[in-house]
Amino acid sequence: MKQIRKRLTYANVMSSIAVFLMIGGGAAFAALGKNTVGTKQLKPNAVTKSKLKKNAVVTAKIADQAVAAGKIANGAVGADKLGNAAVTTDKLADGAVTTGKLGNAEITTDKLADGAVTASKLGTITVETETVSVANGADGSANVDCPSGQRAISGGGAWDIFAANLSFLSSRPIRSSTDTSQMADGEVAGGWRSSGHNASGGAVSIHVWVLCAH
Repeated sequence: MKQIRKRLTYANVMSSIAVFLMIGGGAAFAALGKNTVGTKQLKPNAVTKSKLKKNAVVTAKIADQAVAAGKIANGAVGADKLGNAAVTTDKLADGAVTTGKLGNAEITTDKLADGAVTASKLGTITVETETVSVANGADGSANVDCPSGQRAISGGGAWDIFAANLSFLSSRPIRSSTDTSQMADGEVAGGWRSSGHNASGGAVSIHVWVLCAH
């Protein structure tokens, strides 16, 4: 032991330690060969967000149904993120498509199934009539209004008899019986007006009617 101690120098000790570390470290690294660290070697929660490379999680790495609704931020899925025909009828909740979501003229006749619009869907429908007597040689007219809250959807007029020299001047929708001026396009009619000229030789009555609905 005395002989060994005499030969121990600082340089000898440090050299020995360096050799040991190289051998031991090399053996440790050799133990971790290529593809040797698998899922079993990872501790729970070992892979944190900071350890993920940017764009490391691609679509192929996401399991089916892995992204639940609770993982999607509000407003994250915009219209540009939806594929064509992605929203099918089975994806719509009952009552999801309200009138406020429909654009003007969106529901055309070809979109309605046979028998889809029934009388119960149209609300109350009424027919209002009016009769006015017109003297011989005179122009006459008859006006009729829809009940309050209803609008005119159709109407017409006729003489009460068939006779020569009876002519209709017009039959058209009106705002109301007190405002029969010509209506502008798109205005809602509240009644109907029919007028004509009587040259039959006697008094004849004009009948006018209007079909009204809510």
